[in-house]
Amino acid sequence: MKEENPLGPLPPGAGGDLLAFADWVGASSDVDAGAQTADPESLFVVFVLDRDRFGLPVSSVREIVRVGEIRPVPGAPSLIRGLTGVRGAILPVLELRTRIGLAPLVPTDRARIVILEVAGRTLGLLVDRVTEVVKMRASEIGPPGAGSSPAGCGIGLVTLAAGPLVLLDPERIVSRQE
Repeated sequence: MKEENPLGPLPPGAGGDLLAFADWVGASSDVDAGAQTADPESLFVVFVLDRDRFGLPVSSVREIVRVGEIRPVPGAPSLIRGLTGVRGAILPVLELRTRIGLAPLVPTDRARIVILEVAGRTLGLLVDRVTEVVKMRASEIGPPGAGSSPAGCGIGLVTLAAGPLVLLDPERIVSRQE
């Protein structure tokens, strides 16, 4: 018995050309695209600063690394903790804690540097710890609460079982001046 193709017959050329086949699958998928775009899902990396939880879009996070040596840069803006080396590259490390009125971090073994790609640049964000990656639908995200985000960098607020989660815009973090 011949198995029926759930997407219909293959168009000419899609049987031997992998790119043509991929295009055909994408164009003829029986998944309800309207339902997906009506309430799209996004992934966020969740991190902690003191007792507050924040999230960054996974799409802007390149990697998460342990904190190594961070060398101070005299005369740098107060948001810059210093410079660190990651895989042969020298990256600026931002200290977001100072923007929300906290003391600079004394790194522990749980502290991490979240490596971000922002506006074509790579930089690190020093955080107390990274806890998880969460998936949420756009309908679950409310407007940022007044004073809930560092220096107006918030793009939304979500209430989860573990408490409120402030979603941040990486571009606002690096472009906002104190």
